[in-house]
Amino acid sequence: MNKTHFHQPTACLLASIVYSFCQFALANDMTPRDSIRKGAEQYVTSRYVLSAHSSLNISAAQIDKRVSIPGCPDPIEYSASNEAFNQSNIAVKAFCNHTHWYMYLMVSAIEMQSVVVMANAVSPGTILTDKNLTIIDMNKSLMRSTTYADIQHVIGARIKRRVRPGQPVSPNNLCFVCKGDRIVINASLGLMQVKATGIAMEDGNIGETISVKNTRSKKQIDARITNTREVAVNI
Repeated sequence: MNKTHFHQPTACLLASIVYSFCQFALANDMTPRDSIRKGAEQYVTSRYVLSAHSSLNISAAQIDKRVSIPGCPDPIEYSASNEAFNQSNIAVKAFCNHTHWYMYLMVSAIEMQSVVVMANAVSPGTILTDKNLTIIDMNKSLMRSTTYADIQHVIGARIKRRVRPGQPVSPNNLCFVCKGDRIVINASLGLMQVKATGIAMEDGNIGETISVKNTRSKKQIDARITNTREVAVNI
């Protein structure tokens, strides 16, 4: 089955469930069956709400050649229940208001998510660079853990466990500051900035708060990770 790939449209979004087929310019040499399938695909695309960094793979099932497609002087209209959009296979009704003819088509809608994956196998402790990473589209329904969509968000982090090529990069397998790292502690009090050195007492990623020990005072404090081997704390 041929699949057509659509990104989230920026126009033709309707609040109504019924979407008029006339919103789309179809080729003159398209057969009635192809026209109805294309209209159903465009209808689903217009109704689908995508998350960030995702796209939609749409494919309407072929119409049985034994089904008679009567002429319709009005634009074909399409509709589907709100509940249908919770499924990957959506039942879409194609309806000719003039003759009251209608039929149902099954439209496959698969949301694809941009995911940062490993371009090659790496061992624990490897510092990630753009040479280790690539981005692919994955079926969102098959994803079981939090992932990244931007390579820049993981460059500089270290891998905790061995990973294979094509494996999604997971926050649970990274640390921008790893336990035992010698780190810079940036302390601020109003306009005053003080730097100190410390030791990380646990793993963490950017934005997370971890426990660190000041190497001079030996005091253990909580600090927020701001960069690779850097943390910040308010005095």
